[in-house]
Amino acid sequence: MSRAGKLGAAGLLVLALSACTAGPPAPAPPSPSAAPSAAPVSFETGTDVGNGRPTVSHDGLMVRRRIVIAVHPAPGARLGTLRMKLEVTGTAGGIALSDISPDVLEPAILEHLSPDLILALPPQSTSEDAEKLADRAFGPEGSNPSVEHVHVASVLVHDLRFTVAAADPAAVARSIAEEGILSDALGNYSTTLEGRALTVGYTGPLLSDALVESVRNGMARAAGVGSADVALAPRSTTGEGVDLALEPDPALEPEPSPEDSEAHSHDAATHDAGTDDSGH
Repeated sequence: MSRAGKLGAAGLLVLALSACTAGPPAPAPPSPSAAPSAAPVSFETGTDVGNGRPTVSHDGLMVRRRIVIAVHPAPGARLGTLRMKLEVTGTAGGIALSDISPDVLEPAILEHLSPDLILALPPQSTSEDAEKLADRAFGPEGSNPSVEHVHVASVLVHDLRFTVAAADPAAVARSIAEEGILSDALGNYSTTLEGRALTVGYTGPLLSDALVESVRNGMARAAGVGSADVALAPRSTTGEGVDLALEPDPALEPEPSPEDSEAHSHDAATHDAGTDDSGH
């Protein structure tokens, strides 16, 4: 069966990468800047937009398409080893992988499984780049006993930059970290101190307009200014953005067919009849 066929048959199975991303890192200081196995390793390609699409008016260059790799390991496999394998292979091929939340995946995919390891490729990468990377890291499909499934997906992400002027940007960054509002709202984010300004960079699941405003309010409060003084812009002004009004709705978990429901009811009845010991 072709990869596209397997994708449809599996209900649009797709993984993205995040090595089960832990909580967001604390704001960073300014910087100068194996034997064969029957376990299948299938590379499937799909599209998704997050766990349900929020109300988003900040699109265009602030929304981008990114390719992700998601890995479902075999029981007992070491996630750290699988992650290192991907990162080392990526670095050797000039591809820098980065963490991203599994929530960039469609509801239909998240309903089916939650990826144990999900990483994003750099902008402009293609699904073919991701498939080749996974193949080099884990070998041909079905050959790696530590991997059950590998999925490649094209997802939509918010790619945002929040900037606020402050007399002491480092102090503002510390205050924001202590309050934890950006950790709660964004998960993973980065901070940059440039002169008398603090910049927060975010690439991840689409944020609702309300959540974007909560981030601006939190930064403004820490800097002692109004939320209107926190500038919002795309992290990059080059490349191709996304008009969400033209995007199809995210795929939802398909409803079970009548045949499936009937089979489930029959199995349940059989199970009950075989285990009921009320007459004993």
